[in-house]
Amino acid sequence: MLARITVPLLATAVLVFACGPRSHTSAVAARPAVVVDSAVTAAVRVDAAPGSRTVRFALSVTNGTSKRIELNFPSGRTHDFVVLDATGREVWRWSDGRMFTQLMKNRMIEARDIVTYDERWPAPPSAGRYTLVAVLHSDSHPVEKRVDFAIQ
Repeated sequence: MLARITVPLLATAVLVFACGPRSHTSAVAARPAVVVDSAVTAAVRVDAAPGSRTVRFALSVTNGTSKRIELNFPSGRTHDFVVLDATGREVWRWSDGRMFTQLMKNRMIEARDIVTYDERWPAPPSAGRYTLVAVLHSDSHPVEKRVDFAIQ
C-alpha cells in the first residue's frame, strides 16, 4: 500500500522540481550573449532598389583567423533577418512562419573564408526609414549586426 502511494508522489515531486519556477538570474545567465568575437567578423548588405517590390539582405560571416573554425547551431535555423521601423517596432522577420529542424547543425569555415546568408523581403510596406537586424544563431560564434536603411 505504501509503495502505491510513494511512487506517484515521488514522480510528481520530480516533475514539479523539473518544471518549477526559475529565478530570473538563472534564465538570463543561460542565454548566450550576442557579440562579435575576435575570430568571426560580419558584414551586412542591404539592397533596396528604388521602385522595386523586393529588398535583399545579406549577412557575410568571415573567418578572420589562420585556422578553420566551426559554427555550431542549436537547430536548422542558422540566421535571421528582422526589420524594425523608425519607432523600433518589428515589421518583418524572415523566420516567421518557417519551420526548422530541431537537430544540431554545424558548418566549417576555412581560414580567411567567407560564408554568406542572403534572403529577400518580398513586399516592403512603404517608403521610410528602417533598421535591419541580422543575426547568426551560432552557439560557438554568435553575431548580431544592425544597419539602418531607407526605402524611397
